Amino acid sequence: MKLKKLSILDLESGFYSRSNCSGKCFCDYLRLTKAMAAGAAFMGVMFTSPQLSQQPFALSDGISAKAQSITGNLISKRTTPDAQMLLEADQLQYDDANNSVSAVGNVQIAYDGFTLVAKKITYYHASGRVIAQGNVVIVEPNGNRIYAEEIDITDNFSDGFVTAMQIETAENTRFAADSAERVDGNLTILNNGVYTACEVCKEDPTKPPLWQIRARKVMMDKNAKRISYEKASFELFGKPIAYLPYFSHADPSIKRKSGFMIPSTSISEHLGFGLSTGYFFNLAPNYDLTLSSTYYTRQGFLGMAEWRHRTQNGAYNLTAVGIEQEDNNAFDPGTYDRLASTRYALQSSGRFAINQRWTFGWQYLLQSDRNFSRTYVVTSQTGSEVTNSLYLTGLSGKNFFDMRAQKILLQELDPTESLQGEQAGVLPLIDHNYVLKTPVANGQLSYNFNMIGIDRHNDDIENSNLLVSLADNERHRGIAGEHTRASANLEWKSKYITDTGLLITPSLHGQVDALWLNKENPNSASNPLLNNQSLFRAMPTAGLEIRYPLIAQDGFASHIFEPIAQIFAGTDETRIGQFPNEDAQSMVFDTTNLFTRNRFSGYDRIEGGIRANVGFRYSANFVAGGGLDVVAGQSFHLAGQNSFAQRDLVNAGVESGLDTDRSDYVVSAQVNSVSGISFRTGARFDENSFDIRRTDIGTTFASPNLTAGVNYSFIDAQPNYGFTNDRHEVTTTGSVKFADYWRAFGAVTHDMQTNTIVSDSIGIAYDDSCFSFSIAFKENRQEFTNEQVNQSISFRLGFRTIGNYDYKHNLENGVE
Repeated sequence: MKLKKLSILDLESGFYSRSNCSGKCFCDYLRLTKAMAAGAAFMGVMFTSPQLSQQPFALSDGISAKAQSITGNLISKRTTPDAQMLLEADQLQYDDANNSVSAVGNVQIAYDGFTLVAKKITYYHASGRVIAQGNVVIVEPNGNRIYAEEIDITDNFSDGFVTAMQIETAENTRFAADSAERVDGNLTILNNGVYTACEVCKEDPTKPPLWQIRARKVMMDKNAKRISYEKASFELFGKPIAYLPYFSHADPSIKRKSGFMIPSTSISEHLGFGLSTGYFFNLAPNYDLTLSSTYYTRQGFLGMAEWRHRTQNGAYNLTAVGIEQEDNNAFDPGTYDRLASTRYALQSSGRFAINQRWTFGWQYLLQSDRNFSRTYVVTSQTGSEVTNSLYLTGLSGKNFFDMRAQKILLQELDPTESLQGEQAGVLPLIDHNYVLKTPVANGQLSYNFNMIGIDRHNDDIENSNLLVSLADNERHRGIAGEHTRASANLEWKSKYITDTGLLITPSLHGQVDALWLNKENPNSASNPLLNNQSLFRAMPTAGLEIRYPLIAQDGFASHIFEPIAQIFAGTDETRIGQFPNEDAQSMVFDTTNLFTRNRFSGYDRIEGGIRANVGFRYSANFVAGGGLDVVAGQSFHLAGQNSFAQRDLVNAGVESGLDTDRSDYVVSAQVNSVSGISFRTGARFDENSFDIRRTDIGTTFASPNLTAGVNYSFIDAQPNYGFTNDRHEVTTTGSVKFADYWRAFGAVTHDMQTNTIVSDSIGIAYDDSCFSFSIAFKENRQEFTNEQVNQSISFRLGFRTIGNYDYKHNLENGVE
């Protein structure tokens, strides 16, 4: 017979009462319901694995087990108490001799989001066991699929047994075991367990996956929260490459647990072979301590302690590390590495939220010498520049406040170099921006304040050794001593649209600056500032912008053409060359700053006089896909003093293309196509000869099998900045897929002016759904000499769901 879909509520409501079912029908359904409820609940207990796809199978704490959910979920999963169960089967069989009831033939159960399919399900009343047999399939609410030949469980779920179990998760990972057994409601044992994140080979399903982890026995103790392995191995292409007879680790569902960390190795020419290990102390849910040590065959033991603490409103960490070097002669002569024997470092960082708007934090590194952290790679600060800072930040809507103190530390090998003394200490650095919520005179009123205090020990002078007019070409990027500048500006801006479609934007702007100087050796070759005095300046500016966007559409594309005209009228910039220029040294004139009021990059310089900017923007979106964007224009200095023609201490603005009454022309264009080809260019042309002064041209192509790019950059000679020759540079990059999952890649940067290969790299990579591998070789050379200065090899190995391993070896200096 074909059973009707059955709900537990139907039984409780009396639908299958003796008036609706004669003979043993009611008792049969009642017993079968109990069996199905046990079986469905068993699905939720024995096989539910919501975390299964999130934790990898383990050969160590770092390779944690996908099977971890068997511990918690095989044992403790509970279903919704009032969930309904729906049952379909071909036959119902009642065996008085064995006191059992069975659903036979195409059995399907839907219960609390789970679906169970089997050939037969039997409930034994005397023993309280539920057995599902024959191609058992369970589909979980999260998409995981569990396959088994037989499931045997007690109705109180304390003991159970599964044969030929397989699990396929929604994340396309797989776990299998010959059998799974549950004992005393606490211990779960998996026999011959295998885990992999690789897909089954479609041509040959019996073929081993690229990698898998196998264990003869996996024992999961619910109470101890511990997973133990017997005879575990890691296999590639079905062949074991790593073997451990026995090990155990914390249940990966336990995120933090005290214990020894996985050992790691390194190798370096100067340090030798290194072996690292450590112990993690889980002192509390919100703070911990890690003690570790590394033994280097050439330098001895290095010790490190790391403390981490998370509070309700933030977190901080503190790291201490040190070593007594055993072989200083392993390092190059005349370096910090060779001169210092006792070396150490302290590092700390933190960030705390005072409330929803305000945060404060810090980042600080203190070390015995200026290259320790970079040599031993023992802190996160391993770059050539490290910024120590303490800050307070506030953010509310459009308003912003930031106050900080900071100091840049250079990590360098040569102790005789004076570059560290040229780095400025900053105290304070304050930025405050405030935008009024209510309009003022139908416009938006905003306020900005900036204050910076700078202390520098040594002068930072560029081009001091040039043989050309030193007085004109020396760039005093920093002067020894102290100075403090405070700047405040107020801006009003409004927008109007006329009936004819003109977009009119009037604006008013005013800035005042105050400067306090205490520099060394004023009015000298190292300090062109005449004296230490307090200086003030003010700059009012009025502006008007008019745009007239025109929109058109045809069968080819939709077009927007927008002519733009601006005029700004302000007083002449004053105190040029009397204010140190620390934050406005960069000056590149292009379409990104063509339509701006002040083209200097910081507060130390401000554009003055009367000037106009004219140009246009054009964009097209093609019907077939892709688009075109073009911007072009020119700036005119109409009256007053041209700020860009006046030399300051760093020659900012000179040779920028803005230092004449009529500026150079600037243009940029970008084209994107549906074929994968894109093109972009930007250029600056001389206002008289139309010669190219600066240009960047690049094109890229992307397809499933090939990606390639070429970029060309040209900068005209700029003797005032120390570049007496033109600069031409070409960079090419490419990646080609030459087989399934395999690709080769490379890049070359060529200085055309000096015929120097500045850098080049080449590599090969493999990437599939479960495994990735790459190896690359890179060279960097000194420009102008073609001298090789650095070669490195990098290696990357990745196993999906397990983790990645990255290794880089500098062929001259060792591991980075």
